[in-house]
Amino acid sequence: MQLIKEWFKRGFILPATAVCALSVPISTAQAAFVNYSFIGSIDNDPQALSPISGSFQFDNATGGSGGVYNGAVTGFTLNLSGLYTSSFKLGANAVTISKNITLGGGNGDRWELSSAATGSNLNGFTAYDFDLRLDRVGGGLFANTDLQNPPSLNGLNGVTGRWRLFFEDANGNPAVFLGSITSLTAVPLPAAVLLFGAGLISLVGLGAGGLRNIRGVRA
Repeated sequence: MQLIKEWFKRGFILPATAVCALSVPISTAQAAFVNYSFIGSIDNDPQALSPISGSFQFDNATGGSGGVYNGAVTGFTLNLSGLYTSSFKLGANAVTISKNITLGGGNGDRWELSSAATGSNLNGFTAYDFDLRLDRVGGGLFANTDLQNPPSLNGLNGVTGRWRLFFEDANGNPAVFLGSITSLTAVPLPAAVLLFGAGLISLVGLGAGGLRNIRGVRA
């Protein structure tokens, strides 16, 4: 917690108005409800001494229109170096799929998660919003704006994923932590792998049953 306080004192937390757009990728999983975990870093920490980790739950069967899917996020957590934790709070908690929008470096596509946030008071500031953006400058990230799983980080043409955690004090003055994401993973395994494993277990069970029957006949 002392390190986080030092970031506030030294100005490592930027005014919210100075924050630029975020970008991030991920591997897909073919299930309606999927947990994702991610790891990354905090800006203004060039030696990566303060890694971040987190997770979110995503329901890719959520209804919506115009590329906006409210309620698609059912939970998230963000751990800042083990010194501060923010987590899910009831709110819009939406995923937005955008094509051909203005991004840093030109037009492109974006997969964005936004969730209401909560956490303990930090130097008079309280977390209220978290977002995660996966951008691809030049487009080609999606065929349409239907709700879909996060894209792979490998498909973001060299741009790192970006995250932001917003704070405000009692007077509504904002501040923000921001940084990059280096890994985004679906947990548990994709449904196809789980089905394969279930099938394998079934085959083993059938084999064991067959052996019992053979032994019974021989007896």
